[in-house]
Amino acid sequence: MAEVRGKGAPATVQVGEVVVLVEDVDGIKAGHEGRIISVRDNMVMVGCRSRDRLRLVLAHTWEVLPEELFRRLCKRGGGT
Repeated sequence: MAEVRGKGAPATVQVGEVVVLVEDVDGIKAGHEGRIISVRDNMVMVGCRSRDRLRLVLAHTWEVLPEELFRRLCKRGGGT
């Protein structure tokens, strides 16, 4: 498990959890969903599907949010 920072964020993210990138990471745009493959310290490896393949992205824990929290924040802020 890795600690996620931010007000209202859960204390940790776990392997297998679906997350959303909140910043562009390694060519993957913010808002893209992926599943956590591994966790180490403050880094997570996220598997993101594109049209033709699976891309593995190494991101900091503050660059991702659990999908449920991301959707809730989008509704509150009037986003999609």
